[in-house]
Amino acid sequence: MVGEQITTLVLYEISVMLIFAVLGYMLSKKTGQPVSVGIIFIGVLLGPSVFGLLSYNETIAIIARIGSIILLFLAGLSVDYSSIYNKKALLVGIVGGLLPFAGGAVITAAFGFDLITSIFVGATLTATCLGITSALLREMGKMNTETAKLMLGAAVVDDVVGLLVLSVVSAAPSFAFMPLITKISLAIIFLVTISFFGIKLVPRIVDVFDKNFGIVSGHLTFTFGMGIVFGFSYIAEAIGLAAILGAFLAGVCLSNTLYSRFFHHGGEYLEAVFTSMFFIAIGIVVELTAIVTSFWLIVALSAVAIATKLFGCGFAARKCGMNRKDSLIVGVGMAPRGEVAFIIALFGLSIGVISREIYSSIVFVSFITTVITLVALKRLYGK
Repeated sequence: MVGEQITTLVLYEISVMLIFAVLGYMLSKKTGQPVSVGIIFIGVLLGPSVFGLLSYNETIAIIARIGSIILLFLAGLSVDYSSIYNKKALLVGIVGGLLPFAGGAVITAAFGFDLITSIFVGATLTATCLGITSALLREMGKMNTETAKLMLGAAVVDDVVGLLVLSVVSAAPSFAFMPLITKISLAIIFLVTISFFGIKLVPRIVDVFDKNFGIVSGHLTFTFGMGIVFGFSYIAEAIGLAAILGAFLAGVCLSNTLYSRFFHHGGEYLEAVFTSMFFIAIGIVVELTAIVTSFWLIVALSAVAIATKLFGCGFAARKCGMNRKDSLIVGVGMAPRGEVAFIIALFGLSIGVISREIYSSIVFVSFITTVITLVALKRLYGK
């Protein structure tokens, strides 16, 4: 009986999310705003803060996680390895990770919070939400522009910076330095292995598979490839990195196969379903009551979150030879916070380092930076 009730609830949640995501899409087209903005707005209305039709639970969290993995897989599939892994991306990513960390920690401390809490909040601001940025770039057809490639490469770098910072701050309360060293070592081994071996080995494996089994059905090649995507995601999460980082790297590897069209074509259908629910989930998490209880903290953290990426990443891009407009686009595009911020905030909440009030504030900062970035990027690229 309990199992039937759970199944009924899951079916209800999925149906509501998909139907209302379509309304969000129609709203975005009607108002001329990015599709992501309309769907997130609908998610806020569906959540506990307004109509209460849905609440953020384990099921929706899993669906959202799958949506983010699909998003990052398609982002990696659309870019060339050599164009995003370079000195420019490394510089922009490091600056874009460390500057927000310092700014967030200082601002939180200024509001009277203790050192560990301030460090944790600073850590939530380090990483760019790669899923949000890549979704908008795909929507506008800008994935192959120089600015998009730099943003994606830098976002991968500052995701790693953010998760390494999480490893540091999670070790801080107990001074567990050995687990910290282990995490950092595993992360480096994983990234180096994919960079030097996976880029060449994975395409060969997939091409051999398609040659022998793809003749039966092209769907088998797609299924095999998606198995690799989720396998990479699992490995990344198992060693302390974000699953989305593994999905992105898998996409980069699969982009070099002779049959990458299978993944582009099939992935678009998965994107239409799962990423719609991903954006709905972002809206559901937003608690409007946090506006009243933590208004000035939210304003201050949002300002720091945007300013540090805008000026830090924009300045770094400018130093790398980009013109003023493209540097501005890079700075703006690196501003949204999302999955990694939620991961760090939830971890801090689970070990009692940050309160529910702080957690709600971080979620709202992520929402604000996301919406502002989506609207601003569309206008900047439009000009």
